[in-house]
Amino acid sequence: MTECAGTPDGVQSTSRLAAIARLGLDRRTTDPVLQQLVEEAAERLELPIGLVSIVLDSAQVFAAQCGLGGWIAEANGTPVEWSFCANSVQSGQEFVVQDAATHPLVRDNPVVTMEGIRCYAGIPLVVSGGEVVGNLCVLGSEARTFSEADLQILRGLAARAVERIESREH
Repeated sequence: MTECAGTPDGVQSTSRLAAIARLGLDRRTTDPVLQQLVEEAAERLELPIGLVSIVLDSAQVFAAQCGLGGWIAEANGTPVEWSFCANSVQSGQEFVVQDAATHPLVRDNPVVTMEGIRCYAGIPLVVSGGEVVGNLCVLGSEARTFSEADLQILRGLAARAVERIESREH
C-alpha cells in the first residue's frame, strides 16, 4: 500500500472536483444506502466508526457516517489536512493504519492526538472516470491489525458505495 504525507496534490485535481460536483457529493444529502454500508462496515469489522468520506479541495465531508460524536459529527467533516482519506485520493491506493499513535504520516494529526483515533482502514472510491472521490473507511480507538479478509469486506462495500454514488448522477 502506498502512503503519502501532507495535503495531497491530487486533492486539487479539477477533473476529480468536477466529478464530485457532477455526482452531487459536494452537497449535504442523506442517502440510506450509503448509511447502511457504513453501518455494515463498522459492524462487520467490529469497530465503532464507519464513514463514506468525500475529500473536497479544503475539507472532507461525510456522505454517510456512523459512530462519530462531538464536534466532528456536528460539523460532518474535518479540514482536508486532517483527512486520513486524502492519502488514498493522492495515491489511488488503500490506506491502512494499524497504530496511528506511531504511524509517521498521522501520529501528529489532531484526530489522533485530540480525538483518540488509533486505527484506520480506507478503500478508495474510484468512480467510472478514474477519479478517487473519497473513501469508505472504518476507524477505532485501539491499535489493530487488519487482515486480508477485513480488507476484502471493505473492498466489497466500497464497490457497492461507488455503484450507489454513480446511480444518483443527474
